[in-house]
Amino acid sequence: MLKHPHIVELLETYSSEGMLYMVFEYMDGSDICFEIVRRAMAGFVYSEAVAGHYMRQVFEALRYCHENDIIHRDMKPHCVLLATKENSAPVKLGGFGVAIQLQEGHLINGDNMMSENRPCLSPKGQMYLKADCDGRIGTPHFMAPEVVREQRYGKPVDVWAAGVLLHILLSGTLPFLGTRERLYEAVCRGRLNLEGPSWEYISDSAKDLVRRMLAVDYHQRITIQEVLSHRWLKDRDKGRVHLSEAIEELKKFNARRKLKGAVLAAVSSPKWISFYSEHNSDAMSDYGEDEVTMSAVSLVLDSLDDIHCLQEAAHKDRDMLYPLLDDRQLHALLEVGSPCLCLSRAIWPFDRPVCARTA
Repeated sequence: MLKHPHIVELLETYSSEGMLYMVFEYMDGSDICFEIVRRAMAGFVYSEAVAGHYMRQVFEALRYCHENDIIHRDMKPHCVLLATKENSAPVKLGGFGVAIQLQEGHLINGDNMMSENRPCLSPKGQMYLKADCDGRIGTPHFMAPEVVREQRYGKPVDVWAAGVLLHILLSGTLPFLGTRERLYEAVCRGRLNLEGPSWEYISDSAKDLVRRMLAVDYHQRITIQEVLSHRWLKDRDKGRVHLSEAIEELKKFNARRKLKGAVLAAVSSPKWISFYSEHNSDAMSDYGEDEVTMSAVSLVLDSLDDIHCLQEAAHKDRDMLYPLLDDRQLHALLEVGSPCLCLSRAIWPFDRPVCARTA
């Protein structure tokens, strides 16, 4: 259905021997965060104006989707690609694996569609979906509060996710940190910290747009049409200072993504699978290999995010740091001992003592 200059196009489909082959246009560039760093390292200036140029194309693609009552539901850097490696290459939106088209008079529950006698409409006449049976669809760091809370949701979830992406492009950092319930609590609180070195050269209008896109109450959240009419996008004199701090943070952000990707690639390798199938101990025999592997991978990936929180979270954010330092699972994985106690005290400037379990 989607034919737009800033959306990756499905060119053809073929069916053969029970398999469906989907041919998309070729994207020679990487995703937007990797490309920004690559180009900055090649000597190109990365400024607020460049970020605005990229984001305008993303917003135009989302507006086209929303005009066709389609919700992407999984906006993130992996889905925003550069068509070529040229500096003038257009941005294109892909990753429509969980996208859905709204239909009047229906709610979505998981993969099932349930008819209702009356349409599920907002006061503005927009249709909304019910959260799936597990409550959440998409990528945790980009989920809107209404999805996290398992409430009805609609087009505003894409605006929220695009706001998270804008935050990343301007500062190199995620607006909300954590894993599992700690992350979901941070999302629902919606506290933004637009201070610090990464935000020093960012304009007030850019910060205003981030705040309005990341409004916790979706009734107060800006629409994609309003985003495109915002003064930041219309301002032709946006900052052209090279955002060196944002680039440095983007390097760290990309490195964490690469590490997570390497972990997932390693456990899906045939060598890994064959090794553990040949050396499976009796202690593991009561568990399925997939179950054990997924649990271990989940533990490692969550712990990487927890360590990131300890390194990056503002010390004043007690709501995040208290439960993180009390996390038994993280302590067990890191084998917290006396050397780590020194680290805990170094990052714990409050008058509350470090918990006994840490010691």
